[in-house]
Amino acid sequence: MHDAPTPHAGRYIPFKREGWGVAAFVCFLALVTAAAATYVHKRTFLQPTDVRMHAAGTAGGNTGH
Repeated sequence: MHDAPTPHAGRYIPFKREGWGVAAFVCFLALVTAAAATYVHKRTFLQPTDVRMHAAGTAGGNTGH
């Protein structure tokens, strides 16, 4: 009824680390990218109510008109 036992029966099979280095590298890249995006956002974002913010197409604020 039973077939031959599996070829690994009774033998120690070490844990394989296949792919874990690549997965760790991808996670590291995701963290670095998120940190860079946060840094750029904090340095360049202007609130819509900021006096330095100008409407699109204007010459840059008060022109005396």
